[in-house]
Amino acid sequence: MLAVLVIATPVAAQAQPLDQTQPRDGVPAVDDSRAQSVIGHETLEDALAEVGATPAAFRSQSVLADRLADASDDYTARFPEAFAGVQIVGATGQVAVVRDSERSEMLIADARSRGFSVSSAPAPARQLDETAERAQDWADSLPPGQRDGVSAIEVDPSTGDVTVVVEDSATAPAPPADLGAGVRAAGLRPAQGSLGSGAAILDAPDPPNPDPGTLLSNSMVGGTRMYVLSPSRTVANWCSLGFNGIRDGRVVNITVAHCSSFTDQTTGQSVFRPGTVSEDSRSPRLGAFTSAEADEGMDAALITVDPEVRPRFRNSHVLGENALPIALSGTQSPVRGQILCKYGQRTGHTCGSVSGVDSATPGGVRNVTINLCAIAGDSGGVVFSATRAVAVTSLSNAFDRYDQPYPNCEAARTDLALRGTVPTMVGVTVGAISSRFPGLQVGAA
Repeated sequence: MLAVLVIATPVAAQAQPLDQTQPRDGVPAVDDSRAQSVIGHETLEDALAEVGATPAAFRSQSVLADRLADASDDYTARFPEAFAGVQIVGATGQVAVVRDSERSEMLIADARSRGFSVSSAPAPARQLDETAERAQDWADSLPPGQRDGVSAIEVDPSTGDVTVVVEDSATAPAPPADLGAGVRAAGLRPAQGSLGSGAAILDAPDPPNPDPGTLLSNSMVGGTRMYVLSPSRTVANWCSLGFNGIRDGRVVNITVAHCSSFTDQTTGQSVFRPGTVSEDSRSPRLGAFTSAEADEGMDAALITVDPEVRPRFRNSHVLGENALPIALSGTQSPVRGQILCKYGQRTGHTCGSVSGVDSATPGGVRNVTINLCAIAGDSGGVVFSATRAVAVTSLSNAFDRYDQPYPNCEAARTDLALRGTVPTMVGVTVGAISSRFPGLQVGAA
């Protein structure tokens, strides 16, 4: 078990406004309000309606995604040369098949017997996943400064393409030609908010001691705002809590590593430093990041919750309608075309369809790309399907031409439309995080 430093009198920082001096060249002043809510939808139903979906369709797609994931596992084993992948098209599950390959007709018949439609594909899933794995290994081998420029790997069974998604094509390293992967720039960046800080010392209240799983009036659930203070106590990030969980008997919160990343004054690069977590700059400490449970390349981390406040995290909930928590039950692997929703402390609920995954088989997905809005401060928050945990928010393209985050989702949609694109985020799947940290249980009820 990891040794965790518990501070009896937690230390927090008093946030100070960022410099509001207008930069040169007409660049907008830096926004210092990344802990302020700019929620556009008070209910999940409203967020779903914006993308033409209903709560019933959201639930049915979650069931369909499970069926496709089960079929994918079966087909990968039984039809390795013919099976190319799965996706959701409208309300239908679709299986991609390499026609004229060994046993392709048997696969087609089986897929149709399960109520799935069939599409043609040029290459089997195993081949696409092998290419994607090589591309991911290449990306993870890059020096930190270059690795940060690679946002995700995407696999498209319908075209047989494996694409390295980069922040900026002009500065990102080009993958080796023998990988057989294309490159696409998407302008995706970490969606956390940073601020300067001073220091203040506060006393912690006596914690309640309810039965495990009891939802308290002050429970900390997925999507709640969190304040991450650097070890030097000179800078902090605003982020969102991810899913609560348990590992090695400890209560943890599953989130992204960059919420505890801070600028190195020598190199100017953002690097992980194990910060402490509280609700805001004047609140007692709740827990801490640790170097042992952080993966910068994956952008995944666990927050170890301090023993005296564990009861507040002993739940499997995320924020829901009018900030009332929704109980989750289990996890799910995302499927291309599926509608997913996220909750972040800045923008609340936003929903959209899965536009990219980095594996042709759902169980192997590490990063999921979703056409929905997440802005600075939403990082680390929860991505879910009906009542299933799917991913935590990592990257977003909701930044203007001056690399400043948009103030809200409406501004992001309007300006990105003029630039020929839509708000998009990348999440790190809970399946991948669980594999990275063996023994992790998603849900702490």
